[in-house]
Amino acid sequence: MKTRRQILKGLIVSIGGSSLLNSCGGIAQVNISTNGMNRFYSDEENAWVSKICDLIIPRTETPGAIDVNVPGFLDGLMAEWANSETQREHHNSLKKIKAQLGSDYLTIDEDSATSRLAQLDTKAFDGRPTDFREYRSLKGLITQAYFASEDGALLEQKWVAVPGSWNPRVEI
Repeated sequence: MKTRRQILKGLIVSIGGSSLLNSCGGIAQVNISTNGMNRFYSDEENAWVSKICDLIIPRTETPGAIDVNVPGFLDGLMAEWANSETQREHHNSLKKIKAQLGSDYLTIDEDSATSRLAQLDTKAFDGRPTDFREYRSLKGLITQAYFASEDGALLEQKWVAVPGSWNPRVEI
């Protein structure tokens, strides 16, 4: 069960809070890994995270998770912000997700991969409290990272910093 604090932190990130913090002098900046230069993930882990990201938030008329470099963001987040216990748990979570999806997951066709991920997603969110905690956590990180990106916040959520027009003479 999540605490109120964890839920609020997740909501802040998902509505672009980290983007706002990044614009405040780099106080909460995550240095995103680019060009395959991973600092936390192994090449195999990066391939797994990238495949899952692409299937959870694919490119449509708006950019997908790969387009906004969610795997690079997660790599940077884990390398810079996660403590050693969280890093260890995240590596172990990826191993468990790999076992749940099957070791051939990266090599199967996209329809089969999508089907397997959909089955895992259904099981993960059908009310079992701990069986699929790792997948639920990864999916949460992926969606939060995506919606914290400029494209995710502006194009998907249509987030506007100040809605409406500015009128300095509004009667209160």
